[in-house]
Amino acid sequence: MSAAQLRKDFAVPTNTAGQARILVIDDEEVVHASMSRVLSGAGYEVQSTFAARDGLQRLQSEHYDLVITDLMMPEMSGIELLEALDGEDIHVPTIMVTGYPTIRTALQALRLGAVDYVAKPFTRKELLAPVTRALHHQAEGPATEPQERSSADGTVLQPGTVLYLPNHSWAQFEQDGSFLIGVERSFLSSLGTVLGLSAPPVNEVVEQGMTGIVVTAGCNEQHGVALPLTGTVTARNQETLAAPALLTPQTWLLRLQARDPDSELENLALRDDPEPPGRS
Repeated sequence: MSAAQLRKDFAVPTNTAGQARILVIDDEEVVHASMSRVLSGAGYEVQSTFAARDGLQRLQSEHYDLVITDLMMPEMSGIELLEALDGEDIHVPTIMVTGYPTIRTALQALRLGAVDYVAKPFTRKELLAPVTRALHHQAEGPATEPQERSSADGTVLQPGTVLYLPNHSWAQFEQDGSFLIGVERSFLSSLGTVLGLSAPPVNEVVEQGMTGIVVTAGCNEQHGVALPLTGTVTARNQETLAAPALLTPQTWLLRLQARDPDSELENLALRDDPEPPGRS
């Protein structure tokens, strides 16, 4: 597939020079080679560094449209890089790269401001889809989502309480103890027209932070939505699944019986949202 076709398929956002500039930070040469091949082939300008401190120095003096950083690195981790960027008021969309054993830390990164994460090993599509969303998120500006108030850790759940896995999904606590699950506003706004939806069947067990809902958009690219809680699916919104154009940030797609929600609140956020999720 040509770079031009990739640009068409993934609706590649560009800067004024015609290419989005991406900084890859990872201490493994094989990861750099893989990312450079995929991202350059998709028409992006890619620069690389093997240490977060070096990446931070570059970000202090140069403009990048996106940072893709490993979570676990010596001397300075991906989380510490996020904190340093925030402390220096440097605002650049950041995607974390993580392995399965560090999924919980990746979820913490989302709450601290990362726009997404990619789990190793990843395919070309699994890398390009979040890159596209992150660049669209940047183009729309910081006002696409209300600001997170705080971690949801310690929250006393009451009917109507809404918890957020930032830039992915939300969970609304119901009177019967179940949760309604939907897709975040920022996630949907970065996609354009929704063409298709898939979701796990009733009785399937899903896991916090893992892809559960898949949204097909644009030129048939697929985007995985990480779910906010672990539990068993008890119902699906069949009307919306059959008619994807009905999907809005207020639409629930799954009803979930959570396994142990209190233990997972630390990975979720509360938010002052003028348009909270509803039952549409």
